[in-house]
Amino acid sequence: MTQIHRKVILIAGASRGSGPATARQLAGEGHHVVLGARRSARLHALVTEIRQAGGSAEWFALDINQPEEMREFLAFAEDVHKRVDVVINYA
Repeated sequence: MTQIHRKVILIAGASRGSGPATARQLAGEGHHVVLGARRSARLHALVTEIRQAGGSAEWFALDINQPEEMREFLAFAEDVHKRVDVVINYA
């Protein structure tokens, strides 16, 4: 996959349910995933797994019920990747 087709994808609620599977799939396709949820230990483990498989991922602990934390999540992703292309909310 060429760099131009890679998306920066935020996934809120990424620590359980469909979040981890979606993160693995998208990272496996070459996209950069930025994962957010309250369960930082699960996020850390998922990011480690994705990186060991050759993917690109970061995590950010947040409570999506807190608007300021969601703004910080978006700002974090923009700071790291300079853009956000897609937001997925599983929370």
